[in-house]
Amino acid sequence: KKDYRPIPDINITALVDVVLVLLIVFMIAAPMLKSTVDVAVPQAATAKPTDEEGITITIKQDGTILIDDTKVDESSFDIAFNQIYSANSNEPVFLKAAGEVSYATVLTVIDALREEGVTDLGLVADPAQSRTGRRK
Repeated sequence: KKDYRPIPDINITALVDVVLVLLIVFMIAAPMLKSTVDVAVPQAATAKPTDEEGITITIKQDGTILIDDTKVDESSFDIAFNQIYSANSNEPVFLKAAGEVSYATVLTVIDALREEGVTDLGLVADPAQSRTGRRK
């Protein structure tokens, strides 16, 4: 007759197997999840040409900021814009950003414009194909 006694040690083999399977599942699933959506921003089907004059702020692909064709550092943008806007405060401001410019850069510029008191701000876009296929 054999004597069966409980083993006082914990068998963690099954636990390790489950943890490794979960690790493999997460390693495969994580790259498939994408937290951002690629959007081509600079085209709009409702974009309309305007002959209105104003202050144009351009943000190039590499992040360079221009105020009416004058290059400005991002750190000194507030001061440079204030000098131009104080002399022309009743003119509208047009913001023209390349499609590759980060949203954060555009929002930084818009926040700076709001702090300077700009109320008439237009975003420049190229006319895009409408949903029916015609250019507007």
